[in-house]
Amino acid sequence: MAFLSIILSLIAIAMAYVALQRTGGLKDLKRQMDHLTSKTEDVAKGARETTADILRRLEHMVRGAEAQSSEKDENVPPLRDTGSEK
Repeated sequence: MAFLSIILSLIAIAMAYVALQRTGGLKDLKRQMDHLTSKTEDVAKGARETTADILRRLEHMVRGAEAQSSEKDENVPPLRDTGSEK
């Protein structure tokens, strides 16, 4: 019985090897990995640039609002902290 399981295991290994060779082998796997890696890097770079652009716009909106409010309130003295909380 053990001899039969060894024979079946060897046949399964041989079939797996043949299937790997038919699909392109290890060279094809490495090529696919390189392709996916570069594609992932491109997507990450695009996301990084988009995020940076959004943050730049947000900063411009916030700083623009601060600049406008400070120009309007130049004659108003700053608020004093009275220590009382409402």
